[in-house]
Amino acid sequence: MTALLLCNGEPPPRRLAHRLARHAGIIVAADGGANTARALGLTPAVIIGDLDSLTGATRRAFPGAEIIRLRRQDNTDLEKALDEIHRRGIDRVVVLGATGRRMDFTLGNLSIVWRYQGRLQVLFAGDGWYAVPAGREQRIHAPAGTTVSLIPYGPCSGITLRGLVYPLKDASMAVGVVGVSNVVRRSPFSVSVRRGKMLLVVMESFTPGPV
Repeated sequence: MTALLLCNGEPPPRRLAHRLARHAGIIVAADGGANTARALGLTPAVIIGDLDSLTGATRRAFPGAEIIRLRRQDNTDLEKALDEIHRRGIDRVVVLGATGRRMDFTLGNLSIVWRYQGRLQVLFAGDGWYAVPAGREQRIHAPAGTTVSLIPYGPCSGITLRGLVYPLKDASMAVGVVGVSNVVRRSPFSVSVRRGKMLLVVMESFTPGPV
């Protein structure tokens, strides 16, 4: 089962949000993400967070939503939502609105994905891009010419790339070394990272299906 999680960052394109909602088993809003859901014409089943950004108009717009208020401030609303999604036995989540003008929130939101590895498959998506943690032997469909970047969050080794203009075989990347602007040569391309934490960013609108 896949959850669609809406956050309070940059709103996603309406068409993307509705396409992903059609393939989701449940829609969850992280606090002010419910305001975004309302603007997009989506109805969350769950609204969760400290609720400091949830407007009264939005609360009234979703009388059937389960509203969970967690006052604790030692984690973010995104983390609160991911914890609740995992608690419900859902194993896959697509996150919209996790990036935007607040650079601190953007970097923080992307980095917490490592906390959930092995528990949740987390994919971040936005206007013309998506990002996932790179693991072992991922085969990814994307049109030839699509830009692909690899961002290490620490030392990584055993990196093998196939189907890209700049392939690698059993390579390593140190902290601060980034592999930006590689290009898809044939689809599906494959990425394998044996050790370390690596974020794979694909500059293509996400289409529900295997990644």
